[in-house]
Amino acid sequence: MRNNNFNCNRVDTGTLPRIGGSRRDAEIWKFKINDWFKREGITTDENKFSYIITAVEDNIVRILMEKEKEVNRALTLDECVKLIKKKYWRENLKEDKLSQLKKIIITPNENVCDFNTRFLELYDQLDFNDKSYISVIDYEYALRPRGRIYEMVVMADVDNLEDACRLAEKFESIINKSRVGNEIWGSYTTNIKNNYNDNDNNSNLNVSNDNNISNHYRNRKILKSNFKISSSNSSTNNNKVNSNNDKNNSNINNVNENIINNNSINNIINNGISNLDTNNTNNNNNNNNYNND
Repeated sequence: MRNNNFNCNRVDTGTLPRIGGSRRDAEIWKFKINDWFKREGITTDENKFSYIITAVEDNIVRILMEKEKEVNRALTLDECVKLIKKKYWRENLKEDKLSQLKKIIITPNENVCDFNTRFLELYDQLDFNDKSYISVIDYEYALRPRGRIYEMVVMADVDNLEDACRLAEKFESIINKSRVGNEIWGSYTTNIKNNYNDNDNNSNLNVSNDNNISNHYRNRKILKSNFKISSSNSSTNNNKVNSNNDKNNSNINNVNENIINNNSINNIINNGISNLDTNNTNNNNNNNNYNND
């Protein structure tokens, strides 16, 4: 147990190194207070423990006193430092989680359900008393990038995180369905406009087609009339050509007859020439015979 008879009046407590607040490095504090013990001539664990209790924060005092009662003796400086580190580590962890929950924001590509899972997992890691530091307002702030969902949750004015999370998921589902509905409606109205334009174009096309048909019939009559004239001219020309062909054929026949007659005359001439040659040959033979006689 601590020595309560130790005279503290001769010790300068004004220079006692303290730990707490923004100064939470237990190792540095250990070095400083150990040096102070040496300067002040404090050597026993009981006396050291009395000054350690004075140098730490109230929440650390409670932990150290409970541990002293548990082991039924004064704690050494190393034991006190170990307990202080553990306490601050927990507080740092708690503060880190609280800080994360205070700063957490839904990401652009994250749906509300996934964000709620991430938010509540951090929230569940807090101690029961520490959860009171996180409110619905912190959750609403985390939803601010999703303007419509944020506004709906704020207007719902719920009292606890579970209800706020459930409503946010429901609102997101409604918005998504509404967006799909708007897309379908937009597509529907676009189709109606396109159909109207198509019908209007078809009406104009029908008028154009009517004009084209009228023009077609008009052109068709003209073509038929031209075709009749052309056919008549062609028939006349064909008759003329046929008459000329007949004349040509008659001339050709006359030529052929002349050729035949000429061939006959040539044959007669050739026969006459042949007969003359024969007579000449006979005369020559007769002359030879006469001369011989």
